[in-house]
Amino acid sequence: MNRRQVIAFGGAIGGGMMVGGRQALAQAAPAAAGFPNRPVRLVIPLVPGGSTDVIARIIAEPLSRMLGQPVIVENRPGANGWIANEYVARQPADGHTLIVNNVSTGAINEALATPDRRIRPSRDLAPITNLVELPQVLVAGAQVPATNLAEFIALAKAAPTPLAFASAGVGSYQHIDLEVFAKTAGITLLHVPLRGAGEMLAPVLRGDMQLTKLAITSVQQQIAAGRLRALAVDTTERLAQLPDVPTMTEQGFPGAPTRLWNGVFAPAGTPPAIIALLHARIAEVMADPALRASQEAQGVQVTVSANPDAFATYFAADVARWTRLIADYGINTTA
Repeated sequence: MNRRQVIAFGGAIGGGMMVGGRQALAQAAPAAAGFPNRPVRLVIPLVPGGSTDVIARIIAEPLSRMLGQPVIVENRPGANGWIANEYVARQPADGHTLIVNNVSTGAINEALATPDRRIRPSRDLAPITNLVELPQVLVAGAQVPATNLAEFIALAKAAPTPLAFASAGVGSYQHIDLEVFAKTAGITLLHVPLRGAGEMLAPVLRGDMQLTKLAITSVQQQIAAGRLRALAVDTTERLAQLPDVPTMTEQGFPGAPTRLWNGVFAPAGTPPAIIALLHARIAEVMADPALRASQEAQGVQVTVSANPDAFATYFAADVARWTRLIADYGINTTA
């Protein structure tokens, strides 16, 4: 399933596809009778403040109203999401504990999973739906005298010690993408792994680290205030929110842009009727015109999957992409 097919549901959600969503809900409701019968926990595998945490908190309150039970957001950061993923995978498969993963904590973790891993996202979690995709921006602190990638590369080559970049952890999309950038540019950068976007901005703003890559929603205000410099956007076209910032392709670094998606999973074995009910309720939340307008104004694409199977297909394709990328560039994700 390609990206256009995935977002097609979002584009049509106010029309015919929404009828299908109501039909799925009507079919699922009798089989999921009695669910939920207590609060639902929405686990976030990263620290508060990043885009994954933000979207979970946006949907928690309206989802709570629709389910008739509190939806509690719970952060369990660490190990690039493995701690939270293992925790959720071990919970009862009854729909009362869910996880909002992103490209790093879901697809890349699956791509990197070794045989001794106790859990695998593809085996131990059940996809429910994608939520959003967020454009990515390469940013440097205001102290860094570079306004584009060529200037940053020249600065890195002239530096007596490697410039540092922040990531959300070893094996995160920032780690892999910026290692690929460094190898392609012929420079050496020092990787500093942290626990999520909520921890990554401060050291870059202070000048302790010189580069990072984050969703536009995490950096737009800091760019506007002059505290961050936007060096490039990792998108196919320039962003309306940052029209003067060229894409990576324009600056000589072509390739498929990273899609930072956020999606909801349940423990494997959760009854299909409950999965269908959760999908339908989440789709209703994401169809709200005010929510969609606020997200799109920030450059965020609402990408609700047509059904759980469609999200599973999307997830598998993303795992395959990251597996190839890591192998092709020989990225070290063991330290």
